[in-house]
Formats: sequence, structure tokens, C-alpha cells
Amino acid sequence: MRDSYRFVAAFLSAALLSACGAANMGVAAPQSVSAGSASHRLELLPGRQPLTGSGYKNLYRFTGGADGGKPVGTILIDVNGALYGSTSSGGANGFGTIFKITTAGKETVLYSFKGGTDGSGPRGGLIDVDGTLYGTTRYGGASGSGCGGTGCGTVFSASTNGTESVLHSFGIVKNDGLNPYVGLVDVKGTLYGTTLTGGGSGCGGNGCGTVYKITPSGKEAVIYSFTGGSDGENPNAVLIVVNGALYGTTDLGGGGGGSTCSESSGPVGCGTVFSISTSGKEHILYSFTGATDGAQPEAGVTDVNGRLYGTTASCGASGCGSGGFGTVFSVSTSGAFKALYTFKGSPDDGAVPYAHLVDVNGVLYGATNDGGGSTKCSLSGLTGCGTVFSVSTSGTEHVLYGFKGGKDGALPQTGLMDLKGTLYGTTIFGGTGSCAGASGTTGCGTVFHISP
Repeated sequence: MRDSYRFVAAFLSAALLSACGAANMGVAAPQSVSAGSASHRLELLPGRQPLTGSGYKNLYRFTGGADGGKPVGTILIDVNGALYGSTSSGGANGFGTIFKITTAGKETVLYSFKGGTDGSGPRGGLIDVDGTLYGTTRYGGASGSGCGGTGCGTVFSASTNGTESVLHSFGIVKNDGLNPYVGLVDVKGTLYGTTLTGGGSGCGGNGCGTVYKITPSGKEAVIYSFTGGSDGENPNAVLIVVNGALYGTTDLGGGGGGSTCSESSGPVGCGTVFSISTSGKEHILYSFTGATDGAQPEAGVTDVNGRLYGTTASCGASGCGSGGFGTVFSVSTSGAFKALYTFKGSPDDGAVPYAHLVDVNGVLYGATNDGGGSTKCSLSGLTGCGTVFSVSTSGTEHVLYGFKGGKDGALPQTGLMDLKGTLYGTTIFGGTGSCAGASGTTGCGTVFHISP
């Protein structure tokens, strides 16, 4: 997964984590596909000018000590003009933090996880519900003997002054979810989220992942368990709500791609876009094939006027490998799919987008984990420490900033947050500190912004 630095662009099959049978759940077949030109277009639509990137500024550099380190998966949120997020490591105890940072760059640690029943390794970001913060940890919790002895993760709440409470520990009841990689979404006072694994005995015995709901008082229930077949496997992105229904992606499964998305024990599929009702009825909108449409949608989807937009972390116009390093796509809520753009990689373009897209006045903004041309980072056979980019809803892409891998940061794996026309984001490496990363990258991560 993302924080294991599974760079899938070159050879997808080498990165798959668990084998599942191709069980047929009877979900609806994907709708018609339009590949589109998916070309490398850099010109801009009239009247839809993106941010130029000239206003890039590094706001904060994590040291990996008491202030935290590696803000993996953290999409910053705005609460009354201040930004809140989490780090997956560092803090007073080394197990991650909840932090606050002003738009001027002053960082305050609100809570340091202890690594026990309170949770460990938050990587899914936070949401604000009526002034209370809610989030998840990948490890820790009351079920410390499970999940390799590190605990199976938690859902927690926290006040903005740093008082933390665990609402639920995963893995303490049969067929519960395990290891939540992402955060939560609020639907009329009930929180919904996904776990990467759990939910049963499929996918190598660990389960293929779940969708769950939980009340603010901590009453949790799994509403859907993935099978690893045509219904998908490993939901690895935050859900969104459109007209009362939940939409998300699975990293694997779906049955598409044949040998393109497979491992030694058999095909698992290149991932899906799905919808699910709050009562747990799942429907597949699209199954990726690993061709021009891409493969492995690590990020979730974004709603723009009733149509969903997202990215895949691998494959594209030239298939998997050289020339196909992820895509931008759109899909309707009825399943009509279109490939909009294929990333080309360094030196001029980004590659391997893990980040959620954000809509600002009809233009989408995101980040790629790779590409951009810097020689300080070498991933997936490319050079580059990642980029920030814009893309129109018709597929016109523009690189706004290429990270250098030094004090400015490296490997932006998370989505951007729009605050009054300025985009804020994080990188998991670069900056300062001694956190060792993939392919020689160092530093413990940064918070940055880009303004017009």
C-alpha cells in the first residue's frame, strides 16, 4: 500500500498483497467505456486557469521527534481557520500525533499516541463534526494480540484541545474489519469508513476489507464485507457521499485485467469504483482492466456536478510499464466511464498518483507520488520526488510544481485542501529530520501551500 512504498507503475503484479478467489457476487456488469484520447495535453481551457505554482511555500518541516513525522494519508482539514491533521510516526511516544498548524506555519501537537489501547499509526486524516475531530489509527486498540500483536486499529474522537477517546477497537468481534487505512465520512450524524482487510476469511485468511458504520458513541457495525471477486478487494480510499449514497474505490478485485493484475495464486482484478447504500447494498460502477483505463485506484473519487473523478496509480494509454504511470478518469453514477489523462512520468510530468483530487471552481487539483524530474528520488524506474498538478474535467493537465526532494519535501501521497483559493498539502518525506524513506529519500515530511 502507499505507506509501504508499493510503487506499482512498472510491474503491477509484483505489488499485489493478497490472493483471493474470483467469487461472483452477482454485482451488475460495468457500463460502457469510452477511452478518450487520454493524451498529454498541457494547454488550458479559456476561463479555467489553474494555480500557477509560483506561490509555492513550505510551511512546516517535521523533525520526526516530539512534533511528529511522516504525515501519511493526511488530508488537512480547516476548523475555524486553523489546519488539523495527523502524523503516522513521531510524537512523544513515537506512535504518531494529532497536530494543529496555522496558515502561518506554527505547529502544535495536540495528542501523542501511546501505541496501546489508544491506537497507533494514524494515517487516514481527520474530519470535523460539530467541533469534535474523528479519525482512525491503523494499529493499536484493545485487540493487541491480533494483527501481528500490534492491534488491529481504532476509531477515535479528539477535542481540538487534544483530549482523545477510543470509540472502537477493530478485531475484537468476529468478522469485524481490520486495519483502517483511511478516515471517515459523516452521513446525518453516523460515521462511515472502510478497513483494508477483515470482514471474513477470504483473501489469504485476513479478509478482503469492509465498509462499516459507527455512531459518535462508539456503536460499530460492518455493513458490507468484500469477497475479493467481482465486488472488489482492499478498499483503500475515503468514501464520499452523493445524494445520500456512498461512493468509493477498491485497490484490487473486480475481475478485470486477466493476467495484467494477478499474482502467483491467480487473478485478483485491477480495482473497482463502487457505490454502497447506508444499509449495505453494494453496486459496482466500473472494474478496471489495466489497459488504457488504468489500474489500482488508490485514491477515492471526487464529485463534480454529479459526475465522479479519480485517479489510478498504474497503467494507462500505453498499458502497464513504460509510458503508463497512472490515469485520471471520470465515471457517472450509472457507470459510464471515460479515461481523461495518462501520466507520462519524469522529467516533464508526474507519475503514480495516490492523492485524492480536489475541485476548485471546476478545475481538479492533485498530487503524484513520483515523477517531476528531480534526481534525488528514484522510484518505479523514474526520477522525481512527485508533483502537484491541475487537470480540467476534459483532461487537460498542467504541472504546477515538481518537488526537489530536499527541504521542500518529497512524495506527496495525500490530497490537497482548498482554503480560500490556496491549496494546502503534505509530503511524507523531505524537509528535515532523519526519517529514512524509499530510494534514499530522507526527512520526516512537510506541510506546504500553493497559491495563485
